Amino acid sequence: MIIRVRAVLSLLALFSLDVAVEGFSIVKPSQHLGIHQGSLKIKHQLNLKDDDDDEEADDDIDISDRDWRAFRAQLVMKDSAVTDEEDEKTSPSSDGKSETIIYEDDLDGIGSLFTDDEATPMNEDNFTPLEPSQWAYDAGKLIEQGAVILGGVEQEFGFGLRQQYFHKVVCLILDHDENFTKGIILNRPTDMLLLDENDEKWRIWFGGDVQNLSHPMPDIVCMHTIPKGTDDLIDKTSKTVMKDIQWCSFRDAKLLVKKGVCKTSDFWCFAGYCGWGPGQLMGELERKSWYMCATDSQTLLKELQKQSAYTDPRDAGIDTWELLMNMIGRSDTAEECSGDFEDLMLKEWARNNLLSVEAGGNAGIRLQPSDVATTNMRLVQGETIDDFMKQTVSALKAGSVGVGSVLRASSADRSPFLLQDQEFHKSIILVIAEDDNTSVGLILNEPSSQPFEMELRDKKGQSKEVVLPVRFGGQYSIRGQAPLVWLHYSEALREAKCGSAVGKDSGIWQCTQADAVDAISAGIAKPSDFLIVSGLSVWIKGERGVSDGLRGEVKKGRFEVVKESRIGKVWNALQTQTILTKMDFVKNLSNGINAWKAAGESSTDEVEEEAPISGIGEGYDEEDDKLVFKSDVKVSKLSDDALKSWVATFLLGAPSLGA
Repeated sequence: MIIRVRAVLSLLALFSLDVAVEGFSIVKPSQHLGIHQGSLKIKHQLNLKDDDDDEEADDDIDISDRDWRAFRAQLVMKDSAVTDEEDEKTSPSSDGKSETIIYEDDLDGIGSLFTDDEATPMNEDNFTPLEPSQWAYDAGKLIEQGAVILGGVEQEFGFGLRQQYFHKVVCLILDHDENFTKGIILNRPTDMLLLDENDEKWRIWFGGDVQNLSHPMPDIVCMHTIPKGTDDLIDKTSKTVMKDIQWCSFRDAKLLVKKGVCKTSDFWCFAGYCGWGPGQLMGELERKSWYMCATDSQTLLKELQKQSAYTDPRDAGIDTWELLMNMIGRSDTAEECSGDFEDLMLKEWARNNLLSVEAGGNAGIRLQPSDVATTNMRLVQGETIDDFMKQTVSALKAGSVGVGSVLRASSADRSPFLLQDQEFHKSIILVIAEDDNTSVGLILNEPSSQPFEMELRDKKGQSKEVVLPVRFGGQYSIRGQAPLVWLHYSEALREAKCGSAVGKDSGIWQCTQADAVDAISAGIAKPSDFLIVSGLSVWIKGERGVSDGLRGEVKKGRFEVVKESRIGKVWNALQTQTILTKMDFVKNLSNGINAWKAAGESSTDEVEEEAPISGIGEGYDEEDDKLVFKSDVKVSKLSDDALKSWVATFLLGAPSLGA
């Protein structure tokens, strides 16, 4: 027999007088449990042979001054017999027979642990305390203040190409209601120090992508463990997240330090936060973008202490994520994706955003002045004489960039397009428009799955179907203009005045579809003489975008000017590309990279080592800037893999073919 009941173990139920429920007896606490005061004991009785059995299996759980979630966890451990095959509980019936109870819709989420098919069943294997005071379990889809969000790794499209900081993230929920959820990332420590107006130094963590240090008005959350009642000012300025963990604003933290109530070392400072609108986080849980984890404060605090003292920012806190994944029973999932493409991209993101210039990264100067926390000040980057010389040469070349110029993406080992705009990695760009506001170009060597079909008639009037590949030129289009751009690099077509030159005399001409059909019908050209491009790439000038458009990109070394003498070789390589399909995916990418190589010399065209680097301890060097941190993977290869993943995901719609 199955009886459905609503579990009554909720904080709301504890307001009332003594309550007796079949299988549970609740003794009224002296004060409301929500402020963790007084004394509460809950007697939990299951699987009794008879209601008036003298030998009741009573267990008392004392949660005086304890986190309610800790009690919940202890209750789950003591009474859960849930396994991978079953999620039901038994309770005595009036006739002495064992009956099945399925818990529904309880207010504190205990029932959700037993009924949510998505949650990992609770048992000894996946409830793994490090010591008696520490615990963690899979919370299914229970979103609440004090819960922890773990970055999911099972979704088809992960965080390798976009928002790498969310990959294997550990995010603590500070506030949650039906309209908004706010959290801070706990496992992204930096080596940056913030110097305030009183010359006090504050260690900074990356707390999220919203209002971090790059924002004109940063939101800095200062977390601490100073007990309630220590000082009235601390109590007044602080908000409790969970037992032993409180937070206040950076302004209030500075005030507390100035008055001598606290030291800067009492705080963990998180610049920025993560935010979700109504229903957004739940929707992302449904898509397995995240896992919800309930854990105790001591587990989180020990991890923060470890990051403060020992962690290199380039580790990106992956070990903290792995620890919690193991504790909630997802160790197999964590192990399967260890060291994968997303891990490597996260480490490169950490090097670029968490590690200071002094330490070999690109996140800015280590000691940042206090006005960084109030203004969008551009940090000074460290430069070498070689960097200065390269910039000087690039600036001279940038002066000649205009309509008709052909550019290729930087040949640096660490691609400037590794972490974002991966479509430009090893790209060939033709500049087709330039004004005071924008630079417009076409990517010429990016294949797409879009075919162009046209019908041609020969001199005898016979028709035949011709299919040509269409290249991906960029993510923009111009309203009112033809969606496709036709290009050619043919001397015969130039002599026949088929179209007009694109800017200065680089040899590349633009024509219309009608011009191309007429030239092919007249026998002047073959269909393969034409390059068809769909979409435009746009660089906004001024404060809203890239300073000085593509000229500015060349000055910064993100693109290089292609010599006119090489354009013919580039064009020949471009003509080897075909329509993008799953079968021709790798070949098309390779042909596109060959076109990029034909455009100039490359520092990545080095001969591979006879004995490839093969793991830590065998030729491994964590200070080798050409390798991803603590790996044997070259950054240049990772950049190629990122391009591969971008094309597979956005142009072919097959993310699984990526890296």
